[in-house]
Amino acid sequence: MVAVVALSGCTNTSAPATPLPAPADCGASELQGKIGEPVKGSTADDAEVGGVLVASKGDVRVIAPGQAVIQNFSEARLNLETDAAGNLVRVSCG
Repeated sequence: MVAVVALSGCTNTSAPATPLPAPADCGASELQGKIGEPVKGSTADDAEVGGVLVASKGDVRVIAPGQAVIQNFSEARLNLETDAAGNLVRVSCG
């Protein structure tokens, strides 16, 4: 019983001083400033925007103008929509 009482003073029950950060999205928010830059590659392993590999929590889908895409939603998937020249025009999760 004495050990329990002695150790009870060692626990910290106060709340953290600052709130924890919100979880990151699929990676789209980090790429919003890269609109107009060239997109290369087509998967999470090789997709680049402006010469920099992209980071995503899930799959990466590069979508060219007029390309048909399946409409299933995946919160972790990063969509990189390009123009005819291969430059980024829109980035989103889904």
